Amino acid sequence: RGAAEAARTTLDGMAAGGMYDHVGGGFHRYSVDERWLVPHFEKMSYDNSELLKNYLHGYQVSGKPLFREIAEGIIGWVNDVLSDPRGGFYASQDADFSLEDDGDYFTWTPDELRAALSPEEARVAELYYDVGAQGEMHHNPAKNVLWIAQEPAEIAAALSIGEADVRLLLARAKGKMLAARKLRPTPYVDTTLYVAWNAMFASAYLEAY
Repeated sequence: RGAAEAARTTLDGMAAGGMYDHVGGGFHRYSVDERWLVPHFEKMSYDNSELLKNYLHGYQVSGKPLFREIAEGIIGWVNDVLSDPRGGFYASQDADFSLEDDGDYFTWTPDELRAALSPEEARVAELYYDVGAQGEMHHNPAKNVLWIAQEPAEIAAALSIGEADVRLLLARAKGKMLAARKLRPTPYVDTTLYVAWNAMFASAYLEAY
C-alpha cells in the first residue's frame, strides 16, 4: 500500500509540475530545481516511452482520469512531433532553437498569453498555470513555466463562475496556446531512429492500444 501511494504521489506531482508540457504533451528531460517546476526543456524519446507505461499502469490501477489524460498527452506529442511518416519514432526534441534561447518556445509572458486568448480565457489560464508578471526564467523574468497551480473548482470559486465553464475556457485556451506556439521558432527534432528506443516506444504503444 505504501509503495502504491508513493507511486500515485509521484505521478500526481509530475503531472502537475513544470516537467510536463501542459500545452503540447510529453515530458521534458529533467528538473533543474527542487520543486520540479523549471525543467531542462529537451524531450527524450526514451523518457517518454517509460513514463507512458507508468501513467498507463497508474490509470489501470487507480482509474484516475488525470493519469489517462497525461498518457494521451504523451501519445499526442509523439504522434505530432516524433513520428516518422515512413514508420518509427525520432530520438528527441531540443530544449532551445538557438544559443540565446532558454526554453522560450515552451514558456509564456503574460502579454504573450493575453495576445493568444480572449480576456476570459486568459484570466482562467493565468490562475490555472500561474502566469504572472514575475516568471521563473532567469534570462527573461517575464517568462513563465506552466504548471497547475489551482484546480478548476478553486478557480470557479474565486471567479464566481461554474466549474464546467472554467474547464471549457481552459480547453479553448489550450488549443489556442498550442496554435500560437507553433508559430514560434521551433526547437530542432533529432530524426535519428534508434532501434532500442523505438522498441521501447513500440512496447509502450502496445500497452496503450
